[in-house]
Amino acid sequence: MTAAWHGMDGIARIGARMADAPGGPSPRKDGAGFIGIDLTDREASAGPAGDASSDWNDWLAWTCPGERIEYADRLGPHLWLYAETPAEGAVSAEDHLRGLARSIRSLLTERRGAPGVHPERGGGSWRHDLGFGVAVLSGGGEQPLRDVVYGALFQAAGHLRQSLLEQPRTELRQEMEELLQGGRIYSVYQPITWLGDGRVFGYEALTRCPPGSRFEGPLALFSYAEREGYAFALDRLARETAIRSSPKLNPLQKIFINVTMGIMNDSRFVSGQTVQWLRQRGLHPSQVVFELTERSSIDDFDAAKKILGHYRSQGYEIAIDDAGAGYSSLQSIVELRPDYIKIDKSLVQHADRDEMKKQMLRTFVRFAKRMNIKTVAEGIERPEELRLVRSLGTDFGQGYLLGKPQEHGMASG
Repeated sequence: MTAAWHGMDGIARIGARMADAPGGPSPRKDGAGFIGIDLTDREASAGPAGDASSDWNDWLAWTCPGERIEYADRLGPHLWLYAETPAEGAVSAEDHLRGLARSIRSLLTERRGAPGVHPERGGGSWRHDLGFGVAVLSGGGEQPLRDVVYGALFQAAGHLRQSLLEQPRTELRQEMEELLQGGRIYSVYQPITWLGDGRVFGYEALTRCPPGSRFEGPLALFSYAEREGYAFALDRLARETAIRSSPKLNPLQKIFINVTMGIMNDSRFVSGQTVQWLRQRGLHPSQVVFELTERSSIDDFDAAKKILGHYRSQGYEIAIDDAGAGYSSLQSIVELRPDYIKIDKSLVQHADRDEMKKQMLRTFVRFAKRMNIKTVAEGIERPEELRLVRSLGTDFGQGYLLGKPQEHGMASG
């Protein structure tokens, strides 16, 4: 039950007012019914909850001149109205009411002088995705008018409540589609430096959501995309954005791009498209490191080796991300023989104070050197951590101490 929901007592009160009002509801065989619209989520402060019903009736008469809206009233955060539908039409009475509800919702978001909205006083409009519910009057004959009114109102109220419960999921789906269609995600770039002399070796491209996004961050964004079937489209956009917006690199510098094994195994993952983006940016596949993330596990390592072999033959390099964070990353290192191991920040942070972490780091670095694999220590935030990973012979470092993620134009090396 949401905070905006005022319960059945409120519906009964407005039902009584509507049934007793002059010109109020009168059951018709050719179609009429109720619309309830939730007015809770205004984008800015607006007028009080008790707008006069006469104000809403006047506003609806002005904005919907072709509709037969006979009565409207406001109850707390909800607007209720009674409308008659055409006696003959191409759509059903319920579909007509739904269309009218969507039209009124659009008018509310356009600041069309709705009661309680005062832009000149700092008020705003309502959001575009307000919940609503509709119900057609049914009954008549010997059935008391109040029973008919209450029955339709309670049904519309149930539909309104359901729309409010489903709204978060609907909002996320709408935003995901808007992000993909408008290309509204962007990339920031965190430097990866040589620990020997501090030179910038390359950058990891990190996806970010636009300000005001309903997604709490990139992890929530990509997790939702995988659950709801948007993973490939989002990965493609993120890869394209990472390349097109990348800092200017010298021929020896790299850009690390996150990708899952599942995406690389997808028939729609066309290397030629990535090569085209690289060429347009003046880059070569040998400057790209595909960083395999832990968002999905690898079920068939033999198939994975063949796929990675194909991309390596074109010049791409491979990194295993979050090494040491779980068994799957260790198994991936053994099976896939990556060019880089990125040691998870959980092993790096405060390792100077933790002998177990220190020994784990030493083991990773020694193993990698014997296998001719380069190491990157992630999450370096303190000078003590930097001194430790450098003393152990780690090749590269990444973390806020060495450089924060920045947008292109700010990232340089």
